[in-house]
Amino acid sequence: MSIPDKQTKHPRIKRTSEQWRAIFDRYRDSGQSREQFCLEQGISFSTFSHWRTKLHKQVSQPLPDDSVLFRELTSEVPPPVSPGWDIELQLGADVVLRLRRPC
Repeated sequence: MSIPDKQTKHPRIKRTSEQWRAIFDRYRDSGQSREQFCLEQGISFSTFSHWRTKLHKQVSQPLPDDSVLFRELTSEVPPPVSPGWDIELQLGADVVLRLRRPC
């Protein structure tokens, strides 16, 4: 009677920070999702995410990040001066919201 084979694990590969940076460059250029890229490259998604966070904290230049929710927008041109305005919203139940911007 034979013993069922255990699921074969891939050997762990130790990579340097420079190797991980090269991997992230390839990921950025691939246009793939993180999951697709890791699957195709044979990289554990959790290891990929761990190194992405670790390197992101170490460098001043951010790594590719597709989860940015807010980005600051700035302008060197001052906004044009606009005239004042009044807004009044009647919300019901005798509740009125008034907003005013003086000239």
